[in-house]
Amino acid sequence: MSKDWVLLACLVAIVIAAASAFIDFRLAAIVLAAVPAGLAMLRAMPAPWGEFWVNRSKTVDILTCLIFAVLLVGLAFVVPQTR
Repeated sequence: MSKDWVLLACLVAIVIAAASAFIDFRLAAIVLAAVPAGLAMLRAMPAPWGEFWVNRSKTVDILTCLIFAVLLVGLAFVVPQTR
């Protein structure tokens, strides 16, 4: 898997999240949080799949992505509905 496929998958997920924002912004946040969660899972995979990042700790990358995903979903559920 090359870096180009990872970038394309992230961009497609962002477009899907933007489209789902018309349905509900919380749904869009969950879809958008799937991007860093998916990157964390990809980073946790063994050698040929998880070697996109170099010169950084694997644990720090995974924790950063998961914290960002949790904060994104948490923020979406803290913001009150305006409808």
